[in-house]
Amino acid sequence: MNRDDTARTWQLVMVGDGLHRITADAQADMARLLDLDPAISHLTVEVGDTSVHVARDWPSDRMEEADRLIDRIASSGVSAIVVHPRQDHPPRRLTIGE
Repeated sequence: MNRDDTARTWQLVMVGDGLHRITADAQADMARLLDLDPAISHLTVEVGDTSVHVARDWPSDRMEEADRLIDRIASSGVSAIVVHPRQDHPPRRLTIGE
């Protein structure tokens, strides 16, 4: 486990047939890459003739907490809050009362 792992709110998840060929150092580097560039939604790592899908995985309670925080910010006296997702989804605009 990398020292940075303790500060993360997510864990690295990898799926594919070539998992056994991904070293611990490479896993740590991929996790660090995802930390450094939040615009990266996932990685596809090609290992020989197979590939491994690598992404962040957040516990569901973290997403629920994020939704609660967005609601609280939106109701704190601001006119609105616009949440811009990383993926190809339109921004979500929340106003008081939504």
